[in-house]
Amino acid sequence: MKKHIVLFFLLITLAVFTQSVREMFSEVIVDWAKGNVNSALQKMEEIFYKPVPAEDLAEFWYLRAKLMIETGRVREAYEDLKNLLVIVPDQPEVLSLVHNLEFILQNKKTVSFYMKTLRTLDGFKDGVEYFFSPTDVAVLGQTIYIVDPPNNRLIETDGYTYSVKNLSFRPGQVFVDREGNIFLISESGDVYRNEEKIGSFLHPIGAGILDSGEFVLADVNRIVLMKDSGSDEIPLGGNPLITDAEIYRNRVIVLDTWSNSLIVTNVDDGEQQRISLPVPARSFEMFYDGSYLLLDQFGTLYHFDGRKLLKIGSVPQYVNIEYEYPYLFGTDWQNHRVEISILKSSEPIFVHIDSFEFTTDRMFLYVRVENAFGKDIDLVHLFSDLLEARGRVPFEVSYKTREYTFYISDEEFLSEKIYQINDRKGYCVLVPPDTSFSNEQLAVLKLKNIKLHSMSDAPPELKEFCYRSGGGVGTPHFLKHNLWVFSFSYVKPITEEIIPISAAFRTPEMNYSDTVYVTKKVIELELK
Repeated sequence: MKKHIVLFFLLITLAVFTQSVREMFSEVIVDWAKGNVNSALQKMEEIFYKPVPAEDLAEFWYLRAKLMIETGRVREAYEDLKNLLVIVPDQPEVLSLVHNLEFILQNKKTVSFYMKTLRTLDGFKDGVEYFFSPTDVAVLGQTIYIVDPPNNRLIETDGYTYSVKNLSFRPGQVFVDREGNIFLISESGDVYRNEEKIGSFLHPIGAGILDSGEFVLADVNRIVLMKDSGSDEIPLGGNPLITDAEIYRNRVIVLDTWSNSLIVTNVDDGEQQRISLPVPARSFEMFYDGSYLLLDQFGTLYHFDGRKLLKIGSVPQYVNIEYEYPYLFGTDWQNHRVEISILKSSEPIFVHIDSFEFTTDRMFLYVRVENAFGKDIDLVHLFSDLLEARGRVPFEVSYKTREYTFYISDEEFLSEKIYQINDRKGYCVLVPPDTSFSNEQLAVLKLKNIKLHSMSDAPPELKEFCYRSGGGVGTPHFLKHNLWVFSFSYVKPITEEIIPISAAFRTPEMNYSDTVYVTKKVIELELK
């Protein structure tokens, strides 16, 4: 009889502790969502002194690891997450976070590539001709811009529906900056900004928009930086035959077909260097880390890091290619279409749920999706998933931009002040050139949505660190970033069960994801 009483007492005690632990976990979730990170971590540490139900252990460990990273305990969080993978080896958000941390802490390099076509945009859709011979593509947010010279058209599409704008000129190239301004270059050499003519050139080839805001093009034997107040020129020596141009950070790179080399120009000081190419290239694109994607005369695509050449695949059907990480856009004249392929290496894609909100019937997740160097990834709505309790559910994705808060700090920012920012709403911080830094701090910056900037007199190592955070050199010109809002009709828990909610970006190799948790008490606290 006494044994039954003791067993009954233990069961009641465990039930009470379980209820108490789950209630505390709910408070941790709400604290995290409101930016009270230190309070959330303190409560989480208290939880681990209590009996944690085995079925909840993975959720507790994962959220604790994220809190530890935000407070600077990065290595400890990484070791905990690797141990967690022993228990849940296939849990996507744990795999993603471990992958992210390994990339940051171990400086992993590109080793292989894969490319797979995932979507086709047809010029003829539902019996209507929207475009006939596409020549160029640009992308921003959830919009793809396609130029169609034969029809004097600019087409805008979200991947599902088309909007056609008739132009008064024959467009050949299109670019868009982070503010949504559309730059068009006509086949006759005129340059337009939002359909207003801003210049005329002999043979302009657009390169893109610098972080400082200038639209850059190459014209015969010079580089032109177009500003609101006029333009600057940088001469190119050697009488090059320019067939393509791109930008990367503060550099403009042009392809000189005569010498089969790239001319790399630093726009800050005008310094130039030539890089000889190992294959006869007809065009090129920039990879996220500053290496090159080369398209040769036969339609073979390569990766070239300055020393090693790696074949990726063959795309002879494309007249032109454009690359916006991780998407390769191929313009196929013969079939009147644009193909969208995923092209990336083993580097991670960073998915962060910054916060969430509830109404009485819908939940909203505010999500960032960035490349390994902190730059926005577009078209997330085409390649995303949302899971509730590990199962896919119907959802909607909308796009908005959020403005960064910019301020100037001192050398103590990374050692102290970084931990005082907890709301993940986005900050651009200018730090002095004597700032010390570490890979562990980079992991904190990425999770907290903080981009560092330095000035031109900063050491090269600090400049590279700032670029890796998603920032750069000098005062930032574009102060907005992508924010993806995932919304769905959520299940209202009856008990105190913990329901994981995951937002994911899909690629053929992996679902990169982040997860938050919902309980009955979380919903009650949020709705109040």
